[in-house]
Amino acid sequence: MKTQHRFLFVISFVLFGLSAMNAQQQGIEVKEPLEKIESDTLTPRVKTDKYGLRVGIDLSKPLRTLLDDTYQGFEIVGDFRIRERYYLAAELGTETKEYNEANFNAKTKGSYIKAGFNYNIYNNWVGMSNLIYVGVRGGFSTFSQDLYSYTIYTTNTFFEPDLRTDSRTYNNLNLIWVELQLGMQVELFNNLYLGVNVQLKRALTQKAPDDFANLFAPGFNKVTTDNVYGAGYGYSLSYFIPIFKK
Repeated sequence: MKTQHRFLFVISFVLFGLSAMNAQQQGIEVKEPLEKIESDTLTPRVKTDKYGLRVGIDLSKPLRTLLDDTYQGFEIVGDFRIRERYYLAAELGTETKEYNEANFNAKTKGSYIKAGFNYNIYNNWVGMSNLIYVGVRGGFSTFSQDLYSYTIYTTNTFFEPDLRTDSRTYNNLNLIWVELQLGMQVELFNNLYLGVNVQLKRALTQKAPDDFANLFAPGFNKVTTDNVYGAGYGYSLSYFIPIFKK
């Protein structure tokens, strides 16, 4: 499992490096910054920004699905520019996670939605629409949990472990969290973007089984009883649909 996760991170940084190299090439191709153009020409070029919808998928989840037999996931990402530096943003997805531990076997499956905004801190040159952003999300996950088998906990090692195989299903579970996101979007080709982000999450409330615990919440990741914080990452491929300029 750790090797698979390391491979995911390596792929992320390779893609990140390729996108950075492409961004540098775009920067070389741009003649001059806006201020330089205005000072060198008699008719200054008017800067226009594109506004529209960017939509795509999180590539890390299909890749993890291929590498990890205990995981399945898919996520759609999108944002819409509402002001010069502000973007409404959302993610919608589904995840399934299986646990084959020494003392229990279980599976969690469900869906989630995250919504909020991104603030672009990057000053683009003329003709560029890249982002380096700070984002805030509110997340809601709804899921079910199947417990297939479990071992009764005891400190007495004289007897054999008491393994119970009466399976149980817990429905209508949920978890609500807030999320801080740091990331970037680099335009590879015309209107085609590669994105990379890291996420810091804090659980606010959750509905858990009365006689068990939530193990995994789609969109949030692993759930623990002694820590309300979580983390995540992603890299996306998305397409920008221009609607208007101003």
